[in-house]
Amino acid sequence: VNIMGLKRFVADWAYDHREELSKIQDKSIIGTPFKKDPVPTGKKVAIIGAGPAGLTAGLDLVRLGNQVKVFDSLPEAGGMMRVGIPPHRLPRKYLDWEIQQIIDEGVELALNTWIDDIPGLLKENNSGGMFDAVLIATGAHKTAKLQLRNSNRPDNWMSLDFLKRVLTGEKIDLSGKRIAILGGGNVALDAARTAVRLGKPEVRVICLEKRGEMTSFEWEIEVAEEEGIEFFTNRRFDEILVEGNRITGVRCTEIIFHGFHRGRPDIEVIPGTVHDIPADIIIWAIGQGPDFSYLPQDGSICTHYPIGVLTDDEMMTTLPGVFAAGDVHRGKTFFVVDAIGEGHQAAQCIQRYLNQIDKSRDNTPRKVAKLTDEEVRQTIQAGKAADWKRVEINCIPVEERINNFREVDLTLTEDEVLREAQRCIQCGICSECLECVTVCDREAINHEMKDSYETVKVGTIVLATGFKDFDPTIDPKYGYGKHPNVITAMEFERMINSSGPTQGKVLMKDGKPPKSVAIIHCVGSRDHDYLEYCSRACCMYSLKTAQLVRDYVDAEVYEIYRDMRTFGKDYEEFYNRTKKKGVHFYHGHLQNVVRKNGQLNVSWDENFYNQPNHVSVDMVILSTGFEPQDDTGAVASTFGISRSPDGFFLERHPKLAPVETATNGIFLAGACQSPKDIPDTVAQAGGAAAAALSLMDQGTVELDPSVAYANKVLCAGCGQCVSACPYGAIEIIDKKAEVNPFLCKGCGTCAAACPDKAMELIHFDDRQLVAELVGALI
Repeated sequence: VNIMGLKRFVADWAYDHREELSKIQDKSIIGTPFKKDPVPTGKKVAIIGAGPAGLTAGLDLVRLGNQVKVFDSLPEAGGMMRVGIPPHRLPRKYLDWEIQQIIDEGVELALNTWIDDIPGLLKENNSGGMFDAVLIATGAHKTAKLQLRNSNRPDNWMSLDFLKRVLTGEKIDLSGKRIAILGGGNVALDAARTAVRLGKPEVRVICLEKRGEMTSFEWEIEVAEEEGIEFFTNRRFDEILVEGNRITGVRCTEIIFHGFHRGRPDIEVIPGTVHDIPADIIIWAIGQGPDFSYLPQDGSICTHYPIGVLTDDEMMTTLPGVFAAGDVHRGKTFFVVDAIGEGHQAAQCIQRYLNQIDKSRDNTPRKVAKLTDEEVRQTIQAGKAADWKRVEINCIPVEERINNFREVDLTLTEDEVLREAQRCIQCGICSECLECVTVCDREAINHEMKDSYETVKVGTIVLATGFKDFDPTIDPKYGYGKHPNVITAMEFERMINSSGPTQGKVLMKDGKPPKSVAIIHCVGSRDHDYLEYCSRACCMYSLKTAQLVRDYVDAEVYEIYRDMRTFGKDYEEFYNRTKKKGVHFYHGHLQNVVRKNGQLNVSWDENFYNQPNHVSVDMVILSTGFEPQDDTGAVASTFGISRSPDGFFLERHPKLAPVETATNGIFLAGACQSPKDIPDTVAQAGGAAAAALSLMDQGTVELDPSVAYANKVLCAGCGQCVSACPYGAIEIIDKKAEVNPFLCKGCGTCAAACPDKAMELIHFDDRQLVAELVGALI
């Protein structure tokens, strides 16, 4: 999914509506510890570097109540965003506006300020410092180059210096010049695309890697080629050519590049391929790193020279109270979003330090949704994601880019954004959008809450674990997941919801409303291959669905049913009202749903006399049956209750005790006991509550005296009775079985399992039964 394009649309929308933002509810800090106008903590933090990492950390720390002052040696804030990313990629008006938002929230800026005494900033050093903590976020502004012959001559430019000169306003005219960019990364592309805009010179990019292995984006290489930039890949730089004190080119050799090993290129030279590439100016872009010249000379802040500043797991350097984030921490340039991420992380670490919380950063790995290719295909086939091609970002015409820094990449249109968003397969249950936090007036939702386990003592338990819908992908005859516009009744309910995927409109995949709809009953139910029982509620909610379709889109509706079971109060009347709305009712047992001539052909058998046996429609709605939850067996085992042959929880007696189980104190409510509709569920829930209250009010509970006991003379302690007991009432003590009479229900399972016939029913062993018979016969 084109995430960058989607975020760009939102960011540009916010900028275009910036005058209205103060009137719109700000959700940016909802569900976080951050606040606007927070209670001051009295703590002060110095940040060295006004780039993306430093500004991000500064804003977070201000929103936590701290005072923050950001120092930067440049005349303007923004760091590499200001002096390293050209305006044709990042227009200055957007950067200026976002930085101003940060300043408006209380972050103080001190520009044109070079800091070279970091320990002196800290209070605890008794050196007049005024800050409780310091963050180093100076980036990686130092460009590397190879020590080749003539590489120190004039007109050997460093890429970041060149970009800085241009982006700070220096007028550079490269008309008629031949420019050679040495390097193939994103900075090389920035330098090349900047140079070509300064008088339309000849610009060539020369690099070790072959096309497809370059660290720059492939799409940007294609855009650069459109702008006239040439690429020479798989080249080694051998010498900078000079004639008469003037650079004339680069001598190169063709190679086979095998990557970098221990920081050095592994190459294979192709003999006889030495050649010269003409150039008047060389721009070096083979890598960047941090400048450590401002760090203390006593080594109190250690580095992984030349990589980055050394820190612990809490991002603190070897000097207590001093932290590092961004490119200076990593040791090389990364993406802006990575620097922003480190800024957020550094702010959390600094806040823990200021609050003296001795706690390492939460390293709990975030859950990552991993779907196989087959699961992705099934998701698309089920209609949960669109299968059209990725929406690509368009560019302004090439002729409009000549000698100017107009933004090249265009924002997606609203239609394109909506289309692209539909490609998301929605692999996450919660995307942390925090909409629920925003709308909850009682502030009852906390996204930071952790799992906890509690043990509670209760007098009664009511199980109301519900059901799950039958999955129609199991049976291919329904066409679900195979053909578009075949949906379940629950998906239809979601569709007509105002917060659903179509904002409450009944629409097909092509965005048009259906003109004809077939509703198929008994999907999965009354089927010897799947659910043999009737799911009871399907007929009525199918009738409701038919009326909703007629009300929403006035389409022709066909109900294909086995038997119309309208058993409840006013249900027959509801059926008659549905018929009066013009819904067609066809008796039949579904054969299949196939796509034919752009429509869905639904065919069935067992049709009544003079009724058709098929119909062609635009949409099919499947009324799926009810089945037990996947974990019903585990729940039954946990609570020591039984299940009926269909898998639902089993009541003690279908007529005399419909809400009770064989285990005293455990009751059933709703569709976990059997399929039922809402009125019956509510009625049973009330009955279960009354039975539970009645039991608790008794104070003393009378148990059934018919329980098992183990004959110690016969018992061998094999433990088979323990494994067989469904109520967990038996355990082995001193190599003999012991029965807990409070848990035993006298079901006899243990007696059937015991190989030594040691398990008997209390008061009903053979000796006692014979005595009773003798007494009765005398």
